Amino acid sequence: MSDKLIELDFKSFILEAELFDTKIARKFAQNLPYTVSLMQWGNELYGSIGIDLGEENPVPKIPSGGIAYTNNGNYLCIFFGQSPAWAVEHLGNIIGNQWIRLAENQSNTSVTVKAKQQNAV
Repeated sequence: MSDKLIELDFKSFILEAELFDTKIARKFAQNLPYTVSLMQWGNELYGSIGIDLGEENPVPKIPSGGIAYTNNGNYLCIFFGQSPAWAVEHLGNIIGNQWIRLAENQSNTSVTVKAKQQNAV
């Protein structure tokens, strides 16, 4: 994992996540923030970020709490129990088991993804 922390703000709650140190995850981070209109497919939320980040190393499985990207629609994908419909770029993971809140709150229609502000020491 990298030290790139992000926040997923669903308005009624915020989840923290950590991005991997990959080419696609770095491109994703460089273009923050995103406000994404979400659709739901089973236990996956997804929506277009409007930017093609390319493709590096798509994988067919993402764990619950996984955050991914696919250039098939330029979608940000947030998993909480679903397998991807096709291989996706695994960008990082929601920290701990915070992702359970996604299953408990089925009315998520948008998310703002932004860099987490680090506290000054």
